Amino acid sequence: MNRAARVLWAVAGLVLVAGFASWVYRHASLGAGPAMKLGGLYLQVAVTPLLLGSVGLALVLGVASRAVDALPRRVAAPPLKLPELSPLAADGEDRARAVREMLLVLGRHLRGMAARNEPDIIGFMDQLMDGAIRSGASDVHIHPLETGTRIAFRVHGVLEQVLVFPREHHPRLINRVKVLSRLPLYQLDKPQDGHFPLATQDGPADIRVSILPTNHGESVALRIARTGVRLPQLAALGFPPALLEQYQRLLALPQGLILVAGATGSGKTTSLYASLGHIQQTRGELTRIATIEDPIEFDVPLFAQTQVNAEQGFTFAQGLRAVLRQDPNVIMVGEIRDPETARTAIQAGMSGHLLLSTIHANSAAGVFNRLIEMGVEPFLLASATAATLSQRLARGLCPHCRTEMPLTPEDAVRLDAAGLERGTFYGPVGCERCEGSGYLGRTAIYEMLAVTPAIREAINAKVPSDRIQELARREGMVPLLAAGVERARAGATTLREVFRVVGG
Repeated sequence: MNRAARVLWAVAGLVLVAGFASWVYRHASLGAGPAMKLGGLYLQVAVTPLLLGSVGLALVLGVASRAVDALPRRVAAPPLKLPELSPLAADGEDRARAVREMLLVLGRHLRGMAARNEPDIIGFMDQLMDGAIRSGASDVHIHPLETGTRIAFRVHGVLEQVLVFPREHHPRLINRVKVLSRLPLYQLDKPQDGHFPLATQDGPADIRVSILPTNHGESVALRIARTGVRLPQLAALGFPPALLEQYQRLLALPQGLILVAGATGSGKTTSLYASLGHIQQTRGELTRIATIEDPIEFDVPLFAQTQVNAEQGFTFAQGLRAVLRQDPNVIMVGEIRDPETARTAIQAGMSGHLLLSTIHANSAAGVFNRLIEMGVEPFLLASATAATLSQRLARGLCPHCRTEMPLTPEDAVRLDAAGLERGTFYGPVGCERCEGSGYLGRTAIYEMLAVTPAIREAINAKVPSDRIQELARREGMVPLLAAGVERARAGATTLREVFRVVGG
Protein backbone atom coordinates (compact mmCIF):
# COMPACT_ATOMS: atom_id res chain seq x y z
CA MET A 1 0.00 0.00 0.00
CA ASN A 2 1.38 3.46 -0.89
CA ARG A 3 1.86 6.34 1.54
CA ALA A 4 -1.26 8.29 0.44
CA ALA A 5 -3.50 5.26 1.03
CA ARG A 6 -2.04 4.75 4.48
CA VAL A 7 -2.67 8.41 5.39
CA LEU A 8 -6.30 8.22 4.21
CA TRP A 9 -6.82 5.01 6.14
CA ALA A 10 -5.58 6.80 9.27
CA VAL A 11 -8.00 9.69 8.67
CA ALA A 12 -10.88 7.26 8.22
CA GLY A 13 -9.94 5.54 11.47
CA LEU A 14 -9.97 8.84 13.36
CA VAL A 15 -13.43 9.68 11.98
CA LEU A 16 -14.72 6.24 12.98
CA VAL A 17 -13.40 6.74 16.51
CA ALA A 18 -15.04 10.17 16.72
CA GLY A 19 -18.36 8.76 15.46
CA PHE A 20 -18.29 5.90 17.95
CA ALA A 21 -17.48 8.30 20.80
CA SER A 22 -20.43 10.52 19.84
CA TRP A 23 -22.76 7.48 19.73
CA VAL A 24 -21.70 6.49 23.25
CA TYR A 25 -22.21 10.02 24.44
CA ARG A 26 -25.75 10.14 22.94
CA HIS A 27 -26.83 6.92 24.64
CA ALA A 28 -25.25 7.96 27.93
CA SER A 29 -27.23 11.23 27.93
CA LEU A 30 -30.72 9.71 27.42
CA GLY A 31 -31.50 10.01 31.07
CA ALA A 32 -30.35 13.62 31.35
CA GLY A 33 -32.45 16.76 31.36
CA PRO A 34 -34.14 18.36 28.36
CA ALA A 35 -31.17 20.61 27.59
CA MET A 36 -28.81 17.69 27.57
CA LYS A 37 -31.18 15.66 25.40
CA LEU A 38 -31.46 18.56 22.95
CA GLY A 39 -27.65 18.80 22.75
CA GLY A 40 -27.40 15.08 22.20
CA LEU A 41 -29.91 15.33 19.37
CA TYR A 42 -27.87 18.05 17.65
CA LEU A 43 -24.72 16.01 18.10
CA GLN A 44 -26.42 12.95 16.66
CA VAL A 45 -27.58 14.88 13.60
CA ALA A 46 -24.07 16.27 13.03
CA VAL A 47 -22.10 13.07 13.61
CA THR A 48 -24.30 10.50 11.83
CA PRO A 49 -23.22 11.66 8.31
CA LEU A 50 -19.59 11.59 9.43
CA LEU A 51 -20.01 8.08 10.76
CA LEU A 52 -21.65 6.82 7.58
CA GLY A 53 -19.15 8.74 5.39
CA SER A 54 -16.14 7.30 7.21
CA VAL A 55 -17.44 3.77 6.73
CA GLY A 56 -17.92 4.44 3.03
CA LEU A 57 -14.48 6.06 2.77
CA ALA A 58 -12.85 3.09 4.43
CA LEU A 59 -14.51 0.72 1.93
CA VAL A 60 -13.49 2.88 -1.06
CA LEU A 61 -9.91 3.15 0.15
CA GLY A 62 -9.68 -0.58 0.65
CA VAL A 63 -10.80 -1.26 -2.92
CA ALA A 64 -8.57 1.54 -4.32
CA SER A 65 -5.43 0.40 -2.52
CA ARG A 66 -5.88 -3.15 -3.78
CA ALA A 67 -6.36 -1.83 -7.30
CA VAL A 68 -3.19 0.27 -7.03
CA ASP A 69 -1.24 -2.69 -5.72
CA ALA A 70 -2.43 -4.70 -8.70
CA LEU A 71 -1.08 -2.16 -11.21
CA PRO A 72 2.19 -3.05 -12.96
CA ARG A 73 5.23 -1.37 -11.36
CA ARG A 74 8.47 -0.24 -12.97
CA VAL A 75 10.96 -3.02 -12.46
CA ALA A 76 14.55 -1.86 -11.97
CA ALA A 77 17.00 -3.13 -14.54
CA PRO A 78 19.14 -5.99 -13.22
CA PRO A 79 22.75 -5.03 -12.42
CA LEU A 80 25.06 -5.30 -15.40
CA LYS A 81 27.36 -8.30 -15.31
CA LEU A 82 30.80 -6.93 -16.13
CA PRO A 83 34.05 -8.92 -16.16
CA GLU A 84 35.51 -9.08 -12.67
CA LEU A 85 38.46 -6.72 -12.30
CA SER A 86 40.51 -5.36 -9.42
CA PRO A 87 42.46 -2.55 -11.07
CA LEU A 88 45.14 -2.26 -8.39
CA ALA A 89 45.64 -5.98 -7.86
CA ALA A 90 45.62 -7.34 -11.42
CA ASP A 91 48.72 -7.50 -13.62
CA GLY A 92 49.18 -4.72 -16.14
CA GLU A 93 48.37 -6.68 -19.28
CA ASP A 94 45.49 -8.61 -17.75
CA ARG A 95 44.02 -5.40 -16.41
CA ALA A 96 44.26 -3.59 -19.75
CA ARG A 97 42.66 -6.50 -21.60
CA ALA A 98 39.85 -6.75 -19.04
CA VAL A 99 39.27 -3.00 -19.23
CA ARG A 100 38.77 -3.15 -22.99
CA GLU A 101 36.36 -6.07 -22.64
CA MET A 102 34.54 -4.14 -19.94
CA LEU A 103 34.15 -1.04 -22.10
CA LEU A 104 32.78 -3.09 -25.00
CA VAL A 105 30.21 -4.84 -22.79
CA LEU A 106 29.27 -1.61 -21.04
CA GLY A 107 28.92 0.29 -24.31
CA ARG A 108 26.56 -2.31 -25.79
CA HIS A 109 24.45 -2.41 -22.64
CA LEU A 110 24.17 1.37 -22.28
CA ARG A 111 23.34 1.79 -25.97
CA GLY A 112 20.44 -0.60 -25.45
CA MET A 113 19.20 1.42 -22.47
CA ALA A 114 19.56 4.73 -24.33
CA ALA A 115 17.72 3.46 -27.43
CA ARG A 116 14.36 3.32 -25.62
CA ASN A 117 11.80 6.05 -26.19
CA GLU A 118 11.91 7.03 -22.51
CA PRO A 119 15.19 5.67 -21.12
CA ASP A 120 15.53 5.13 -17.39
CA ILE A 121 17.97 7.99 -16.72
CA ILE A 122 18.47 7.05 -13.08
CA GLY A 123 19.36 3.48 -13.94
CA PHE A 124 21.48 4.62 -16.90
CA MET A 125 23.52 6.98 -14.71
CA ASP A 126 23.97 4.34 -12.01
CA GLN A 127 25.31 1.77 -14.45
CA LEU A 128 27.45 4.35 -16.25
CA MET A 129 29.23 5.26 -13.01
CA ASP A 130 29.50 1.63 -11.96
CA GLY A 131 31.18 0.84 -15.27
CA ALA A 132 33.55 3.78 -14.88
CA ILE A 133 34.57 2.68 -11.40
CA ARG A 134 34.96 -0.96 -12.40
CA SER A 135 37.10 -0.11 -15.44
CA GLY A 136 39.46 2.07 -13.40
CA ALA A 137 38.54 5.31 -15.20
CA SER A 138 39.80 8.54 -13.67
CA ASP A 139 37.25 10.76 -15.45
CA VAL A 140 33.89 10.53 -17.21
CA HIS A 141 33.18 13.06 -19.96
CA ILE A 142 29.63 13.82 -21.12
CA HIS A 143 30.05 16.13 -24.09
CA PRO A 144 27.15 17.37 -26.27
CA LEU A 145 27.66 17.36 -30.03
CA GLU A 146 25.36 18.49 -32.84
CA THR A 147 24.07 14.98 -33.50
CA GLY A 148 24.36 13.34 -30.07
CA THR A 149 26.09 13.30 -26.71
CA ARG A 150 29.47 11.59 -26.60
CA ILE A 151 30.22 9.73 -23.36
CA ALA A 152 33.85 8.78 -22.83
CA PHE A 153 36.06 7.46 -20.02
CA ARG A 154 39.64 8.51 -19.40
CA VAL A 155 41.49 5.23 -18.82
CA HIS A 156 45.28 5.14 -18.47
CA GLY A 157 45.36 8.81 -19.44
CA VAL A 158 43.62 8.29 -22.78
CA LEU A 159 39.95 9.00 -23.60
CA GLU A 160 37.99 5.90 -24.64
CA GLN A 161 34.56 6.50 -26.20
CA VAL A 162 31.87 4.34 -24.60
CA LEU A 163 28.79 5.38 -26.58
CA VAL A 164 26.92 8.27 -28.21
CA PHE A 165 23.76 9.12 -26.25
CA PRO A 166 20.63 10.36 -28.09
CA ARG A 167 20.66 14.14 -28.32
CA GLU A 168 17.03 14.58 -27.24
CA HIS A 169 17.72 13.02 -23.83
CA HIS A 170 20.80 15.12 -23.06
CA PRO A 171 18.99 17.62 -20.75
CA ARG A 172 17.58 14.79 -18.63
CA LEU A 173 21.03 13.24 -18.22
CA ILE A 174 22.55 16.57 -17.17
CA ASN A 175 19.69 17.17 -14.74
CA ARG A 176 20.39 13.80 -13.13
CA VAL A 177 24.00 14.86 -12.55
CA LYS A 178 22.78 18.15 -11.07
CA VAL A 179 20.33 16.39 -8.77
CA LEU A 180 23.09 14.11 -7.48
CA SER A 181 25.37 17.13 -6.96
CA ARG A 182 22.61 19.30 -5.47
CA LEU A 183 23.16 21.98 -8.10
CA PRO A 184 20.38 24.28 -9.40
CA LEU A 185 18.60 22.83 -12.43
CA TYR A 186 17.55 26.19 -13.82
CA GLN A 187 21.07 27.59 -14.20
CA LEU A 188 22.08 26.84 -17.78
CA ASP A 189 24.36 29.71 -18.77
CA LYS A 190 27.03 29.63 -16.04
CA PRO A 191 29.69 27.10 -15.06
CA GLN A 192 28.89 25.04 -11.97
CA ASP A 193 31.04 22.90 -9.69
CA GLY A 194 29.97 20.31 -7.14
CA HIS A 195 30.45 16.76 -5.98
CA PHE A 196 28.51 13.75 -4.79
CA PRO A 197 29.40 10.54 -2.93
CA LEU A 198 29.22 7.17 -4.64
CA ALA A 199 29.28 3.70 -3.09
CA THR A 200 31.38 1.14 -4.98
CA GLN A 201 32.43 -2.47 -4.51
CA ASP A 202 35.90 -1.30 -3.45
CA GLY A 203 34.61 1.31 -1.00
CA PRO A 204 33.27 4.86 -1.21
CA ALA A 205 34.27 7.35 -3.88
CA ASP A 206 33.83 11.10 -4.23
CA ILE A 207 32.78 12.33 -7.68
CA ARG A 208 33.85 15.89 -8.46
CA VAL A 209 31.53 17.55 -10.96
CA SER A 210 32.33 20.34 -13.40
CA ILE A 211 29.57 21.65 -15.69
CA LEU A 212 30.40 24.04 -18.53
CA PRO A 213 27.89 25.65 -20.96
CA THR A 214 28.75 25.07 -24.64
CA ASN A 215 27.14 25.92 -27.96
CA HIS A 216 25.32 22.55 -28.02
CA GLY A 217 24.39 22.34 -24.35
CA GLU A 218 26.04 21.75 -21.01
CA SER A 219 29.22 19.66 -20.97
CA VAL A 220 30.02 17.63 -17.86
CA ALA A 221 33.34 16.31 -16.56
CA LEU A 222 33.20 13.89 -13.63
CA ARG A 223 36.48 13.31 -11.77
CA ILE A 224 36.51 10.06 -9.77
CA ALA A 225 38.36 10.21 -6.46
CA ARG A 226 38.31 6.73 -4.93
CA THR A 227 38.61 6.59 -1.17
CA GLY A 228 38.53 2.88 -0.45
CA VAL A 229 41.37 1.42 -2.52
CA ARG A 230 44.65 0.00 -1.31
CA LEU A 231 47.54 2.38 -0.64
CA PRO A 232 50.01 2.27 -3.59
CA GLN A 233 53.54 0.97 -3.08
CA LEU A 234 56.44 3.30 -3.85
CA ALA A 235 58.54 0.56 -5.48
CA ALA A 236 55.68 -0.23 -7.90
CA LEU A 237 55.41 3.27 -9.38
CA GLY A 238 58.21 2.84 -11.93
CA PHE A 239 61.09 4.78 -10.38
CA PRO A 240 64.48 3.85 -11.85
CA PRO A 241 66.48 2.00 -9.15
CA ALA A 242 69.04 4.77 -8.59
CA LEU A 243 66.36 7.45 -8.43
CA LEU A 244 64.22 5.35 -6.06
CA GLU A 245 67.15 4.92 -3.66
CA GLN A 246 67.86 8.66 -3.70
CA TYR A 247 64.19 9.52 -3.15
CA GLN A 248 63.89 7.10 -0.22
CA ARG A 249 66.85 8.81 1.44
CA LEU A 250 65.06 12.15 1.11
CA LEU A 251 61.90 10.69 2.67
CA ALA A 252 63.98 9.80 5.73
CA LEU A 253 64.79 13.47 6.42
CA PRO A 254 63.34 14.84 9.67
CA GLN A 255 62.22 18.13 8.11
CA GLY A 256 61.97 20.03 4.84
CA LEU A 257 59.73 20.33 1.79
CA ILE A 258 59.37 17.75 -0.99
CA LEU A 259 57.21 19.14 -3.81
CA VAL A 260 55.80 17.12 -6.71
CA ALA A 261 55.08 18.96 -9.97
CA GLY A 262 53.13 17.85 -13.01
CA ALA A 263 50.02 18.33 -15.09
CA THR A 264 46.55 17.25 -13.98
CA GLY A 265 46.25 13.46 -14.15
CA SER A 266 49.99 12.79 -14.06
CA GLY A 267 49.81 10.75 -10.84
CA LYS A 268 51.11 13.35 -8.37
CA THR A 269 48.71 12.40 -5.56
CA THR A 270 49.47 8.71 -6.05
CA SER A 271 53.18 9.46 -5.64
CA LEU A 272 52.50 11.39 -2.43
CA TYR A 273 50.43 8.60 -0.91
CA ALA A 274 53.03 6.00 -1.85
CA SER A 275 55.65 8.22 -0.19
CA LEU A 276 53.57 8.45 2.99
CA GLY A 277 53.14 4.68 2.98
CA HIS A 278 56.90 4.22 2.69
CA ILE A 279 57.47 6.64 5.60
CA GLN A 280 54.99 4.75 7.75
CA GLN A 281 56.61 1.40 6.94
CA THR A 282 60.16 2.61 7.65
CA ARG A 283 59.49 4.79 10.70
CA GLY A 284 56.77 2.73 12.33
CA GLU A 285 53.05 3.11 12.96
CA LEU A 286 53.58 5.59 15.81
CA THR A 287 54.85 8.20 13.33
CA ARG A 288 52.17 10.88 13.26
CA ILE A 289 51.15 11.57 9.66
CA ALA A 290 48.53 14.22 8.90
CA THR A 291 47.01 15.22 5.56
CA ILE A 292 44.95 18.16 4.28
CA GLU A 293 43.21 17.23 1.03
CA ASP A 294 40.48 18.20 -1.43
CA PRO A 295 39.03 15.59 -1.43
CA ILE A 296 40.44 12.71 0.63
CA GLU A 297 41.35 10.15 -2.05
CA PHE A 298 42.70 7.25 0.04
CA ASP A 299 41.21 6.40 3.43
CA VAL A 300 44.22 5.32 5.51
CA PRO A 301 43.41 4.14 9.07
CA LEU A 302 46.56 5.43 10.80
CA PHE A 303 46.63 8.85 9.11
CA ALA A 304 44.92 11.96 10.52
CA GLN A 305 43.13 13.12 7.35
CA THR A 306 41.27 16.40 6.93
CA GLN A 307 39.24 17.60 3.95
CA VAL A 308 39.06 21.29 3.10
CA ASN A 309 35.69 22.95 2.59
CA ALA A 310 35.96 26.16 0.58
CA GLU A 311 32.23 26.86 0.89
CA GLN A 312 32.59 27.01 4.68
CA GLY A 313 35.81 29.00 4.49
CA PHE A 314 38.05 26.08 5.53
CA THR A 315 41.04 26.36 3.15
CA PHE A 316 44.36 24.56 2.77
CA ALA A 317 46.10 27.35 4.69
CA GLN A 318 43.65 27.18 7.61
CA GLY A 319 43.83 23.41 7.69
CA LEU A 320 47.63 23.47 7.65
CA ARG A 321 47.78 25.92 10.55
CA ALA A 322 45.38 23.73 12.55
CA VAL A 323 47.34 20.55 11.74
CA LEU A 324 50.59 22.13 12.90
CA ARG A 325 49.07 22.49 16.37
CA GLN A 326 48.47 18.71 16.41
CA ASP A 327 52.24 18.02 16.62
CA PRO A 328 52.60 15.83 13.49
CA ASN A 329 55.90 14.40 12.22
CA VAL A 330 54.90 14.35 8.54
CA ILE A 331 52.33 16.50 6.74
CA MET A 332 50.85 16.09 3.28
CA VAL A 333 49.08 19.07 1.69
CA GLY A 334 46.99 18.18 -1.36
CA GLU A 335 48.09 21.23 -3.36
CA ILE A 336 49.84 24.54 -2.87
CA ARG A 337 47.65 26.88 -4.87
CA ASP A 338 47.75 30.27 -3.09
CA PRO A 339 50.30 32.54 -1.34
CA GLU A 340 48.95 31.90 2.16
CA THR A 341 49.29 28.13 1.85
CA ALA A 342 52.75 28.52 0.31
CA ARG A 343 54.05 30.69 3.16
CA THR A 344 52.57 28.40 5.82
CA ALA A 345 54.11 25.35 4.14
CA ILE A 346 57.53 26.98 4.10
CA GLN A 347 57.25 27.74 7.81
CA ALA A 348 56.24 24.13 8.50
CA GLY A 349 59.24 22.82 6.55
CA MET A 350 61.58 24.97 8.64
CA SER A 351 60.09 24.11 12.02
CA GLY A 352 60.80 20.40 12.32
CA HIS A 353 58.20 18.89 9.96
CA LEU A 354 58.61 16.94 6.73
CA LEU A 355 55.97 18.35 4.38
CA LEU A 356 54.98 16.84 1.03
CA SER A 357 52.73 18.61 -1.45
CA THR A 358 51.91 19.06 -5.13
CA ILE A 359 52.18 22.18 -7.23
CA HIS A 360 51.45 23.01 -10.85
CA ALA A 361 54.77 23.68 -12.60
CA ASN A 362 56.32 22.62 -15.90
CA SER A 363 59.46 21.10 -14.42
CA ALA A 364 61.24 20.36 -11.17
CA ALA A 365 63.30 23.54 -11.58
CA GLY A 366 60.20 25.60 -12.37
CA VAL A 367 58.76 24.97 -8.89
CA PHE A 368 60.98 27.60 -7.27
CA ASN A 369 60.01 30.52 -9.47
CA ARG A 370 56.37 29.44 -9.20
CA LEU A 371 56.56 29.79 -5.41
CA ILE A 372 58.50 33.05 -5.63
CA GLU A 373 55.68 34.40 -7.84
CA MET A 374 53.31 33.50 -4.98
CA GLY A 375 55.24 35.79 -2.67
CA VAL A 376 57.56 33.33 -0.90
CA GLU A 377 60.90 34.85 0.05
CA PRO A 378 63.71 33.19 -1.96
CA PHE A 379 66.00 32.68 1.06
CA LEU A 380 63.21 30.92 2.99
CA LEU A 381 62.39 28.76 -0.03
CA ALA A 382 66.03 27.78 -0.49
CA SER A 383 66.41 26.88 3.18
CA ALA A 384 63.19 24.89 3.53
CA THR A 385 63.10 22.84 0.30
CA ALA A 386 64.80 19.45 0.22
CA ALA A 387 63.83 18.37 -3.30
CA THR A 388 61.36 18.81 -6.13
CA LEU A 389 60.00 16.00 -8.29
CA SER A 390 58.41 16.30 -11.72
CA GLN A 391 56.53 13.46 -13.38
CA ARG A 392 54.49 12.45 -16.41
CA LEU A 393 52.50 9.37 -17.43
CA ALA A 394 52.86 7.89 -20.93
CA ARG A 395 51.05 4.95 -22.50
CA GLY A 396 53.02 1.72 -22.12
CA LEU A 397 53.86 -0.46 -25.10
CA CYS A 398 52.49 -3.98 -25.23
CA PRO A 399 55.54 -6.20 -24.56
CA HIS A 400 54.04 -9.07 -26.60
CA CYS A 401 53.82 -7.35 -29.96
CA ARG A 402 56.09 -4.31 -29.87
CA THR A 403 58.66 -4.15 -32.60
CA GLU A 404 61.67 -2.07 -33.51
CA MET A 405 60.80 1.03 -35.48
CA PRO A 406 63.13 3.25 -37.49
CA LEU A 407 63.47 6.86 -36.39
CA THR A 408 61.39 9.33 -38.33
CA PRO A 409 63.20 12.44 -39.56
CA GLU A 410 61.13 14.56 -37.19
CA ASP A 411 62.07 12.45 -34.16
CA ALA A 412 65.72 12.47 -35.17
CA VAL A 413 65.71 16.28 -35.33
CA ARG A 414 64.15 16.47 -31.86
CA LEU A 415 66.74 14.12 -30.39
CA ASP A 416 69.59 16.05 -31.95
CA ALA A 417 68.18 19.37 -30.70
CA ALA A 418 67.99 17.99 -27.15
CA GLY A 419 71.53 16.60 -27.35
CA LEU A 420 70.33 13.01 -26.90
CA GLU A 421 71.77 9.99 -28.67
CA ARG A 422 69.90 8.20 -31.38
CA GLY A 423 69.43 4.47 -31.07
CA THR A 424 66.95 1.62 -31.26
CA PHE A 425 63.36 2.45 -30.40
CA TYR A 426 60.11 0.52 -30.51
CA GLY A 427 56.59 1.04 -31.81
CA PRO A 428 53.11 -0.48 -31.43
CA VAL A 429 51.81 -3.35 -33.57
CA GLY A 430 48.68 -4.80 -31.95
CA CYS A 431 47.75 -8.30 -30.84
CA GLU A 432 45.07 -10.19 -28.90
CA ARG A 433 46.53 -9.26 -25.52
CA CYS A 434 46.29 -5.54 -26.19
CA GLU A 435 43.08 -5.77 -28.27
CA GLY A 436 44.93 -4.56 -31.34
CA SER A 437 45.96 -1.19 -29.87
CA GLY A 438 49.64 -1.94 -29.31
CA TYR A 439 49.51 -0.37 -25.81
CA LEU A 440 49.05 -1.79 -22.32
CA GLY A 441 48.78 0.33 -19.19
CA ARG A 442 50.94 3.36 -18.51
CA THR A 443 54.54 4.03 -17.59
CA ALA A 444 55.83 6.85 -15.40
CA ILE A 445 58.64 9.27 -16.25
CA TYR A 446 60.38 11.17 -13.44
CA GLU A 447 62.99 13.85 -12.87
CA MET A 448 64.14 14.80 -9.38
CA LEU A 449 66.05 17.89 -8.33
CA ALA A 450 67.77 17.62 -4.95
CA VAL A 451 68.55 21.04 -3.45
CA THR A 452 72.32 21.35 -3.06
CA PRO A 453 74.34 24.39 -1.86
CA ALA A 454 74.79 25.51 -5.47
CA ILE A 455 71.05 25.22 -6.12
CA ARG A 456 70.34 27.23 -2.94
CA GLU A 457 72.54 30.05 -4.14
CA ALA A 458 70.74 30.05 -7.49
CA ILE A 459 67.33 30.20 -5.77
CA ASN A 460 68.50 33.06 -3.55
CA ALA A 461 69.64 34.93 -6.63
CA LYS A 462 66.25 34.32 -8.32
CA VAL A 463 67.90 33.03 -11.47
CA PRO A 464 65.59 31.80 -14.30
CA SER A 465 64.29 28.25 -14.22
CA ASP A 466 66.29 27.13 -17.25
CA ARG A 467 69.56 28.09 -15.52
CA ILE A 468 68.56 26.16 -12.39
CA GLN A 469 67.68 23.22 -14.65
CA GLU A 470 71.09 23.35 -16.32
CA LEU A 471 72.86 23.61 -12.97
CA ALA A 472 70.94 20.60 -11.63
CA ARG A 473 71.75 18.64 -14.79
CA ARG A 474 75.47 19.30 -14.31
CA GLU A 475 75.12 18.02 -10.74
CA GLY A 476 73.66 14.73 -11.92
CA MET A 477 69.92 15.26 -12.41
CA VAL A 478 68.45 13.32 -15.36
CA PRO A 479 66.02 15.71 -17.11
CA LEU A 480 62.47 14.60 -17.81
CA LEU A 481 62.98 14.32 -21.57
CA ALA A 482 66.17 12.27 -21.20
CA ALA A 483 64.45 9.99 -18.69
CA GLY A 484 61.56 9.51 -21.11
CA VAL A 485 63.90 8.72 -24.00
CA GLU A 486 65.57 6.07 -21.86
CA ARG A 487 62.16 4.53 -21.14
CA ALA A 488 61.43 4.52 -24.87
CA ARG A 489 64.84 3.01 -25.63
CA ALA A 490 64.03 0.20 -23.16
CA GLY A 491 60.76 -0.52 -25.00
CA ALA A 492 58.48 0.63 -22.17
CA THR A 493 56.86 3.28 -24.39
CA THR A 494 57.28 4.98 -27.75
CA LEU A 495 59.37 7.99 -28.56
CA ARG A 496 56.26 9.69 -29.91
CA GLU A 497 54.52 9.19 -26.54
CA VAL A 498 57.49 10.72 -24.73
CA PHE A 499 57.40 13.81 -26.92
CA ARG A 500 53.64 14.02 -26.45
CA VAL A 501 53.68 14.06 -22.62
CA VAL A 502 57.02 15.78 -22.02
CA GLY A 503 57.42 18.07 -25.03
CA GLY A 504 60.74 19.04 -26.49
